[in-house]
Amino acid sequence: MVPTHRIPPEVTLACRRLQEAGFPAYVVGGAVRDLLRSPSDNSAKDFDLTTAAKPEQVIEVFGRKKVIPTGIAHGTVTVLCERESGKPHPIEITTFRGEVGFSDGRRPDRVEFITDLVEDLRRRDFTVNAIAWDPVRQMLVDPFDGQGDLLRKRIRAVGDPVARFAEDGLRVMRAVRFAAQLGFVVEPSTREAFAGALSTLRKVSRERIRDELLKLLSASRPQLGLRLMLHQSDESASLSWGHEGNMLQVVLPEVAHEITDVHHAQVLFAAIESLPRPLRLGALLWPMRRWLASAGAKVLTVPKALGELLDERLKLPSADRLHLTTLLTTPAIDPDFPDRIDPLHGASLRRLMAAHTASTLDALLATQQAFAQAEGDSSQVARLTLLIGRVLDERAKRPPLQIGDLAVSGKDLLHELALPQGPLLGELLRALLDSVLEDPSQNERALLLGKAKNLLSQRNFRH
Repeated sequence: MVPTHRIPPEVTLACRRLQEAGFPAYVVGGAVRDLLRSPSDNSAKDFDLTTAAKPEQVIEVFGRKKVIPTGIAHGTVTVLCERESGKPHPIEITTFRGEVGFSDGRRPDRVEFITDLVEDLRRRDFTVNAIAWDPVRQMLVDPFDGQGDLLRKRIRAVGDPVARFAEDGLRVMRAVRFAAQLGFVVEPSTREAFAGALSTLRKVSRERIRDELLKLLSASRPQLGLRLMLHQSDESASLSWGHEGNMLQVVLPEVAHEITDVHHAQVLFAAIESLPRPLRLGALLWPMRRWLASAGAKVLTVPKALGELLDERLKLPSADRLHLTTLLTTPAIDPDFPDRIDPLHGASLRRLMAAHTASTLDALLATQQAFAQAEGDSSQVARLTLLIGRVLDERAKRPPLQIGDLAVSGKDLLHELALPQGPLLGELLRALLDSVLEDPSQNERALLLGKAKNLLSQRNFRH
């Protein structure tokens, strides 16, 4: 049974109002699935309703001022129901419907409103998402044994998986994402239908594919889904490349091209799973570094390739594109180099920190450490752990790392030394920064002005 006390009271009230007006109404979808799977868990959200009432009838029940016609052509409206706090709680309410024709493999050609809940559930993707709950009458409707699949911890298509995936190519991505989120396996006939759905997946918008990929990477067990994208049913299964390829080849062909064997895939997926969620996309793209390094001599090739991937296909925000471009094109950090160069003090460590933004350096080191751990290279893990600790210790001292951290500014030098504007000013500031990276105690106004004067007195000062 669904723990009704975990359903927001305004959702139950909305069901009651529809039923009192003569229309069956149920909570449906992911919220029901999550409440059945973990009755004591508070993670269930998105309490969507389905009802026999048509959109215009829903508007009559709740009043036009409280209803937003978000997808009225497909039977969906959003009702603003008030919470006890007085703040509106938007509830999506969709009319029971059938879907006719999927000529583009993305959306139905026509939607028909119906009065049969079971037929409405029949059009849904997976059995665990095709369960409805009436919180007023405390009645569960589960015509496709979604509860049994929850107990068996498996993802199974409603009806014929080939037909389900032909309707919407994104459903194969949803299948692997649910496997990763829930820790479930994909039922064999559903999994076997993946290969035939790849041509339909190619028709799906890039934004929808990106969103599913990012949800998968944010899951608790992303490698369960990533293995399925390679058509691996378990860790020991061989990679499936086939004549139509696999899901990863459709979504990220640049990455798939660099995964040459099962061991490589296992290392990649284990590294991804060990990293914090914000770093996982960078780790998934990490195999591209090998190709980017080989293409580095072709100045226009790398930015064009990354631009096509990060902007045109993944449609990422500009800040994310910049971060990932830097991450993928910056040489790996040698964890031993500070000790080789200056074992008694940290000048080279500070220069390393000055050469990268904190976010890039942290991402590089963490990702390298994750891959070393996944490879079982304990020596490399230990060295990277030591270097990460040294970076954190040095960062806590807040050393000057950029020209803006100097105790003198460009204006100070112009005024105190009567310098003209020009490249000489920049050269002086870079020289002063180098001196304080060597010895942070030198970052005092008087000392830096004196050093600048000394540098100017050297007739050959041109860095």
